Amino acid sequence: MRTFLIVLAVLGGLFLVWFVWPATVDPAYWDEPEPPALTGVLEPRGRLADAELITHPLLHSSEDVAIGSDGAIFSGQHDGSIVRLTRDGESWAGETAAQVTDGAAVLGLQWDAQGRLIAAAIDGVYAVDVATGEVTLLSTGATEHPLAFADDLDIGPDGTIYFSEASYRWGAGEGTPQYAYDMAENRPYGLLYSLNPATGEMEVLADGLYFANGVAMSADNRAVFVLETYRYRLSRYWLEGPRAGEFEILAENLPGIPDGLMGDGQGRLYIAMDTQRVPIMRFLHRNPFWTRMITKLPEWVWLRPGETKAFVLVMDEEGNYLDSFHDPDSRFGMLANVVPDDEGNLWLGSLTEGVIGRYELPEN
Repeated sequence: MRTFLIVLAVLGGLFLVWFVWPATVDPAYWDEPEPPALTGVLEPRGRLADAELITHPLLHSSEDVAIGSDGAIFSGQHDGSIVRLTRDGESWAGETAAQVTDGAAVLGLQWDAQGRLIAAAIDGVYAVDVATGEVTLLSTGATEHPLAFADDLDIGPDGTIYFSEASYRWGAGEGTPQYAYDMAENRPYGLLYSLNPATGEMEVLADGLYFANGVAMSADNRAVFVLETYRYRLSRYWLEGPRAGEFEILAENLPGIPDGLMGDGQGRLYIAMDTQRVPIMRFLHRNPFWTRMITKLPEWVWLRPGETKAFVLVMDEEGNYLDSFHDPDSRFGMLANVVPDDEGNLWLGSLTEGVIGRYELPEN
């Protein structure tokens, strides 16, 4: 009996310490809806099992992928480098094309009209000459608001760079997956920017976004799309026309956790879903008290990755579902980006795996 009372007292003391210990996050309540059923065009048919899997020792992740005019593959890495892969018979040869930063992850890539690879790294936006490895800093944000988590980007026909800052509150620091704390806190710390690369002038187009992530121009270049990862939604900011300056939500309650975004120039948007919707995230968003308590625990307790069920969602520019391509074997881990090319392929990048995928789209 005495032993039982001692154990009970110790457990009670530990609970008291846990209860009064300062919380890392200040969660907001959101009545997250149930996700849509994966039926019809959303049905998991495992078609990404047919994707070619490209590996190389230099690949530790592949947050974004860009295809060169000569067929070379470029991939941003979490160590701040850009890796170039070229076909070498049945395998791929690799080299570091450029060291963009001293360790800030390179998350977004896009070619500009000058043939430079524009890179969104966590701490800024850079222009990279992949032939020489020369890196030019375009912006680290405003003096009063330095960039903390630049993420994805696209480029307009006039050279304007449109990019997202996922979270100015939870910058992607070393060691800790800060995006998890942004998810747990559930507050709108994301922004959508425009950047003039010639002058460095930046403008906030939209703020109050929930982990602003994938960015893509519309087919007619009159608007730019942006994904909000932890609100599972796709929005559009009008650049031209009678609605110029307006921001509208196109699609909510998406069936997965959206990450990267790219259009094919023909009215189709390709969204990389990290995974299908996760019940624990719905619980955390609906229960701020328990979110506050759980995030006090050591990260190895609550930041435990489960099995991923990544997929590509295809939508039109009005937010309608057109198709989906699912990874049945978790070969791509958390799918970070999807890049359609002019040859009918989808190039797939991963947040968690050192792989790149090439999937040949069906003709129909």
